[in-house]
Amino acid sequence: MSFYEDGSVYLRKGQYRKAIDCFTLSIKRQIEVANSYFGRGLCQYYMKQNTDAIKDFDKAIDLDSTNPNFYFYKGMANFNQYNPTKAAENFDKVIEIDPNSFVAYHQKGYVLMNLNQYHEAIENFNKALEINPDYESCYHNRAFCYDQLKEFDKAIQDYSKVIEMKPHFLSYYNRGNTYFVLNDLENALADFNHSIELNPNHYLTYFNKGSILEKLGNKDEAIVEFKKALQINPEFYLAAEKLAQYEN
Repeated sequence: MSFYEDGSVYLRKGQYRKAIDCFTLSIKRQIEVANSYFGRGLCQYYMKQNTDAIKDFDKAIDLDSTNPNFYFYKGMANFNQYNPTKAAENFDKVIEIDPNSFVAYHQKGYVLMNLNQYHEAIENFNKALEINPDYESCYHNRAFCYDQLKEFDKAIQDYSKVIEMKPHFLSYYNRGNTYFVLNDLENALADFNHSIELNPNHYLTYFNKGSILEKLGNKDEAIVEFKKALQINPEFYLAAEKLAQYEN
């Protein structure tokens, strides 16, 4: 095998330092140079060495400006460096090269969501879902955007779609919070119970469940949930304050 092929094997195995050595030798031997820079950049990206990763992705792009993967991972590294503008530019470049890249639309939407540009984020999630209607992360993140825009019915619909596709404690937790905001306490309580079944170590779920029980007048049951939240996270001051109120 060539140094490039050896590097690719090590990369797939997660042996990044060995992979970097092979890709470096491949570059020196002028073997698959663009892909070798990309492979070395990927190793650095996975090792959270984003500055070095971006340098190698740029070298790969200089040699081959038509490969969407080069721009995609450069965008991911940009985002890791808290540079959302550069990240979005690179995801746009991916879409320019490959208009069917639903992952690039999703990642651009995710960047915009983190910039609190919820309407624009939803537009990108919509485009991703037009290409791939089974992309569950899009539904979850679009639901979050709808929550922030107080379009709660749409948020519940998207959280429900995620739960239908792949039940996850966060989807139940987030939908429960939305029901709570709407004062639909019965559905909120049911969702928090489902969330706890899937992840019994998420202290916020216990706290919110306790808050519902408190609102329903079930003081003793609420105290049990606040204690569970504080047991999981002893520094969670909200639960501590609730318990202090009842003790006084």
